[in-house]
Amino acid sequence: MEHTYLYRISSWNATGTYYDAEGKQFKLHGETAVVRSEREWTLGGTMTVMCEPPVTFENSYTIHATDDKTTLIWESYNPALGVLKGKFEIVGDSIVSIYTSDSGVFKGSETLIKVDDDTYTNVGVAFKHGEKMSSWRALLKAVR
Repeated sequence: MEHTYLYRISSWNATGTYYDAEGKQFKLHGETAVVRSEREWTLGGTMTVMCEPPVTFENSYTIHATDDKTTLIWESYNPALGVLKGKFEIVGDSIVSIYTSDSGVFKGSETLIKVDDDTYTNVGVAFKHGEKMSSWRALLKAVR
């Protein structure tokens, strides 16, 4: 299966639900943009949680290919969590991401499942000191 998310220069919008540590639900809106060159590519994005007041999370990823075509390595900076390092693993119609912060305090996982070339579903969970900090479920749509 050929993936379009991460592998195609594109922008994506996300809508869905964010869950805090207690399971309280909030609507979320997000945007990401993928810029790719021969050696590396970047993924920059924001996710706004519609709580009161709204909170926006930012991430900026640098992604590199590996010798294994099903594995990408990445590093990102998140102002709230610091430097995060992880991997994207391609598993059929899914892109699975796992990460940990440089401090080891934050860890998480995220899965993107391809619906079609312009649509992915996304679920993720973040942990702080091994305790669930947040989770989310969203639908990503390519911007045309």
